[in-house]
Amino acid sequence: MGQSKRPLPVREDLWQPTDQILDTIIRRCLDEAESEEGSEGGSTIMGGAIMLAVLGVAILAMSGNVQFAIGIPLVLGLAMIGYMILKASADDGPRHATLAVVGGPGRLPASYLVHADAWVAGMAEHVGYLPESQLQASVQMCRDFPGTVDDLILFTGSIAIHVPPTQHATPADVERRAKDLVKVGAPILKDYLAAHPPRPLPSAEGRKGKKKK
Repeated sequence: MGQSKRPLPVREDLWQPTDQILDTIIRRCLDEAESEEGSEGGSTIMGGAIMLAVLGVAILAMSGNVQFAIGIPLVLGLAMIGYMILKASADDGPRHATLAVVGGPGRLPASYLVHADAWVAGMAEHVGYLPESQLQASVQMCRDFPGTVDDLILFTGSIAIHVPPTQHATPADVERRAKDLVKVGAPILKDYLAAHPPRPLPSAEGRKGKKKK
C-alpha cells in the first residue's frame, strides 16, 4: 500500500548542498532504480497478456461463445491496467535500497537531508518516523553539522529529550518547539566547530605548485 510522504524540507535560507561526486552517484542510483521498475512493469504486462489470451482460448473451447471469449479477458485486462496505474501512482516514492551503494540515506552527509534527489532516493522514508519538530530542527542545523544524517538525527533527538514538548501540537507549537531545539543545539554545534574546525581542502593551485624533487 502507498503511504503519503512528507514534502522535501526547505531551510529558511533556501540553501541546498552541492557535491559533484555525490550528486552524480545519487542521480545514477535513481536512474538505475527507475530503469529496473520499468523492466518489471513490462514483464508484468507481458505475463498478464499471455494469461488473458490463454483464458480466452479456454472460454472459447468450453462455451463456444466468441463474445464471451473476447469480452471477459478484455474486461479483466482493463481492470489489470487500471490497477497497475493506481499502484504506480501510489508507489512512485523512493526505494529504501536505492542508496545502498553509499550505505543508505543515513550515511550521507547531514547537509543532504535537504537535497532534492536524496529525498526522492529514500531520505523521505528514512526520516519518516521523526516528529515534525525534530525534523525541522535538524533541517536548520544540517548545513554546519559535521557528521552524517543519522548523527544529526541522534543529536537532535538527544536535545529533544531535555526539551519538554508543548501540550497542544498545533503547527505553531511544532514550529516553536523546533526553534527551541535549534536554540539549544546551535550553540553546542558552534562551540564544537570552533574547537574542531574542518580541515580546508587543498586548492588546485596548491597541488599544481608542488614540484617533484
